[in-house]
Amino acid sequence: MDEYLDPTASVAVPRKTAPRPSSLDGKVVTLLDISKAKGNHLLDRIEELLRERARPKAIVRKKKPTFARPAPDGLRAELVAGTDVLIEALAD
Repeated sequence: MDEYLDPTASVAVPRKTAPRPSSLDGKVVTLLDISKAKGNHLLDRIEELLRERARPKAIVRKKKPTFARPAPDGLRAELVAGTDVLIEALAD
């Protein structure tokens, strides 16, 4: 019997999520648009709600060049260095 391997199959890698802050007050919140259609509309509304309901230190907007690929190394480094909370938009 022949055995075939699928080179496109992905393997789930267990990851530990970062702890969630109890509040967004005083935090730098980054809103990441992954460049899918209407993602900016979703992030606009999220930003409105954040400004109404929390007191973040700053709300920063960033955008990936394309949704089809991971964020470039430079953008990822920027996010890690300057973000307390990251919200990523996925919309169509």
